[in-house]
Amino acid sequence: MKLPEMSVIDTHLPSNTKIRGYTTEQMLAYGKACAAAEREMFVEVLRQLHDSYSLTSNSNAIRARRLT
Repeated sequence: MKLPEMSVIDTHLPSNTKIRGYTTEQMLAYGKACAAAEREMFVEVLRQLHDSYSLTSNSNAIRARRLT
C-alpha cells in the first residue's frame, strides 16, 4: 500500500509555521485500506488452497505469502 499525500498542517504557533505531515483521518483511512487489502489477500490465498484440507499447509502458505 502506498501512503497518502502529506497534508499541510497549521501548527498554530505565533510564527504561523506550517508543516507537512499526515492527519489522523489520513492515517485511519490508510490503516483501514491496509486491513482491507490484507483481508482480500487472505481470501485469495484461501481460494487457491480450497482443495487442500491440511490446516498446516494452509497456514504455511498464508505465512509465506505475507513475507513476499
